[in-house]
Amino acid sequence: MTKDILDVTGKVAFITGASSRGIGSGSAKVLAEHGAKVFLTARREEQLQEQVAAIEAAGGEAGYAVCDVSVEDEVKAAIDACVAKFGRIDIMVLSAGVPGDFMESVEFEVEDWETVLGVNLNGVYFALMHAWPYLLESGDACVIPVLSMAALKVDGFLPYTASKGALLRMVPWLAKFAGPDGIRVNGIAPGLIDTDMTNPPGWDTTDMVINPAKEKAPLRRLATIEDCANTVLFLSSGAGRAITGQIIAVDAGEALV
Repeated sequence: MTKDILDVTGKVAFITGASSRGIGSGSAKVLAEHGAKVFLTARREEQLQEQVAAIEAAGGEAGYAVCDVSVEDEVKAAIDACVAKFGRIDIMVLSAGVPGDFMESVEFEVEDWETVLGVNLNGVYFALMHAWPYLLESGDACVIPVLSMAALKVDGFLPYTASKGALLRMVPWLAKFAGPDGIRVNGIAPGLIDTDMTNPPGWDTTDMVINPAKEKAPLRRLATIEDCANTVLFLSSGAGRAITGQIIAVDAGEALV
């Protein structure tokens, strides 16, 4: 019988930003469906418990830790909790992110700059730093920071764009540095996706934001959470074993417009 090249059985995935309706929780679901043990982190415990329960009800293995990725001690504790539960880390999906205040100006509060970079950039670094020994032990590890169209074109607000632009250069640096140790590093850059961040509960941005973006995209649709999660699976699996240092746009062609 031919082995499924997308099978990730035996691997452990550590995922940030995994409590809301978004790329983190979507990736956890897809990775678990293909055999990985998944460890979810975010700031909201009730939502984390719901995500874990859904994965376990579907036959997967999951755990969680409440964690603000901008706080180094909390990230270290979450990494330690993952290793205590599952014994290893092979896959990292670093999807925790905040948009910041909607200000098309440089006249935003300094606290907003610090908050956005603290989550979107420092959170990636803290997770990598404390997981690095376990990634080295894996011998076949994959790290996937989640970027944005804001990393590829002038789009979005300054703190958000700066944080994602930094990851744009961080990914190839890490890939070159870590490749000899069997660690692959690739980023995904989603276009506008219908998530809790872009279409929050209580707000309906469908007519104002979602539908106009669909009309502009070359494929006349938007990428979805599932599209991003499937890309994460591909990069994490044997199908992506020769790919590193890349930024993959999952955007229905949005970056072309």
